Amino acid sequence: MKTYFLHFGDGNLDANYFVKDSTLATVDNPNPVVQWNRHPFWGALIDHPECGWILYDTGPTRKVEAEMTKGMVTLCKFELPEETSMENQLQLLGLTPKDIKHVVISHMHMDHLGQAKLFADTADFYVAKDEIAFAAQKILENPDPEWAGKFCYLRNEVFHPVKSWTYIDHDYELFPGIDVITLPGHTPCVLGLLIHSENQPLLLVSDAINQSINYKGNPPGAIYDSVNWHRSVQKVRELERKYKAKVIFGHDENQFYNELMLAPKFYD
Repeated sequence: MKTYFLHFGDGNLDANYFVKDSTLATVDNPNPVVQWNRHPFWGALIDHPECGWILYDTGPTRKVEAEMTKGMVTLCKFELPEETSMENQLQLLGLTPKDIKHVVISHMHMDHLGQAKLFADTADFYVAKDEIAFAAQKILENPDPEWAGKFCYLRNEVFHPVKSWTYIDHDYELFPGIDVITLPGHTPCVLGLLIHSENQPLLLVSDAINQSINYKGNPPGAIYDSVNWHRSVQKVRELERKYKAKVIFGHDENQFYNELMLAPKFYD
């Protein structure tokens, strides 16, 4: 197997979303300057010798103003240069969307599901059962798109028809040499992947752990279930130790730009 990391652009967001109380007022400093955090959007593409091309996450839509809610574009500044589109990232490997056979969605937030439409007719999709149920519930509870948008779910993404869905509710070997790992906390259930590569096992955790600072004990500000978040962090620690795996965080600027090999380079 070969694993390639694709870059789908960057976002700029209040640092409190990634680290709780990152900017905290005090008596001596009642109006602190808010810190902004640059975070990459990425996906992983696996060249599997038996199952073909497997994509993990799709990044945000390229039509930010047209498809996202006003709340989303107000909270986050998107930087999506042309070279970071899905089509251009796949072209680095001589591929098109039709070459992708399987798409694993870590969770259904708009910055991970936004380009899934490119594969809707040709790929089989995989998502956590609790995640898709929660996303659909939140959208259907209120017709106001701005309300649903507070949960980072978009109606036109969550309800877009695809070739097939497989709903996952436990850990198991999803493909030969690739385990799917359930990691609730950030949302009802984020799906991680443990890739048993020959030279360097990889543990992709998406937003279950956004950044290395969260992994060191500083929880994020945006969290669905804090108790399960801590349990998922411990689960990742145990898997890291057991398999001597490299943990890949969901939005870690330093790791992504300074430590990871990006496509067309690969891990095997």
